[in-house]
Amino acid sequence: MPKDPDIKSTSVKHSAKVSKQTKPSSKAKSVKQLSFKDKISKIGVKGKPKKKAVIVVVVGILAISIVTIAVFGVLVYKYKSSSRVVKIASKIIPYPVASVNGNVLWNTASYNQYLFELASIQKFYESQGQDLTTQEGKQKLDQLKTDIIIQLENNLIIQQQAQKYGIKVTNKEVQEQYDELVKNAGGVEKVKSTLDKLYGWTVADFKEKITQSVMQKKLGEKILGDESLNGPAKKQAEDIKNQISSGADFAELAKKFSADGSASSGGDLGLISKGQTVPEFEGVAFSLEPGQVSGIVKTEYGYHIIKVTGKEGEQVRVSHILIKGADLDSWLRDQRAKSRIVQYFKP
Repeated sequence: MPKDPDIKSTSVKHSAKVSKQTKPSSKAKSVKQLSFKDKISKIGVKGKPKKKAVIVVVVGILAISIVTIAVFGVLVYKYKSSSRVVKIASKIIPYPVASVNGNVLWNTASYNQYLFELASIQKFYESQGQDLTTQEGKQKLDQLKTDIIIQLENNLIIQQQAQKYGIKVTNKEVQEQYDELVKNAGGVEKVKSTLDKLYGWTVADFKEKITQSVMQKKLGEKILGDESLNGPAKKQAEDIKNQISSGADFAELAKKFSADGSASSGGDLGLISKGQTVPEFEGVAFSLEPGQVSGIVKTEYGYHIIKVTGKEGEQVRVSHILIKGADLDSWLRDQRAKSRIVQYFKP
């Protein structure tokens, strides 16, 4: 019987074999130690050319962007295009049409805003059956385009001043007004249909208009309540009141100084009922006896001096002298004169 092989010897040989098979070659080891740079060099990609390639790509992109901006700029400023592709481009690139107390980068109104307002106006006139392609229509449209630029500038002035006064419009305020309008109009679908028919607006567009309206109203209230803006009007009203107290004729002073349509009739407003005038005016008018003259009464319209000339049942006959304080319209005119306004686009 043959002898069993030497187990120890076989084991050693086997281990040596396995060790030889599993031991990494110097070549494999060198591959593992290659850096990323060496690896990409090995397949023919070199570091420096890649960096140059990236620069070339970036420069190419910048060049294309500049050319694109320039091309659309020509379509905007020279040809005043309102094509679909220009409308899309103007949403991405805010081509300025005007700036107020700023420059082309901030405090600006954009061409996209201009196109939106223009489309709204054109849609409205079309819905009313008015042709803007006739000679007369084109003249009207030219004036409307100029008015749009002015309105965009005014919006910027209002926004800037609203920030100074700390005026904010909340989503809740906008939603409440929208809900009220929906209720009065007969439902959401009716509102959507009307907005689209008259202006081509979405509900979101309409809510943006509500936001602007609420902001203007709040600003108007702030302006009226600003004593620094209303001091001269208040002083004039007080001077007139002193003249009346000294025996001057109310009607003659009304003809001379009152700032509304009743001036020609000596301030006579005729018979009024409760609910016809603003609360501040009404509260004083209905508290006076015939022949009595009030002190200075401030309302959203300015400063009033009220005289009751008679009573008939639940009505009173009143006259007044109105001295207008600072309102949004007069304030805007003053602000436009003071502001640095630059127009980049001539419609």
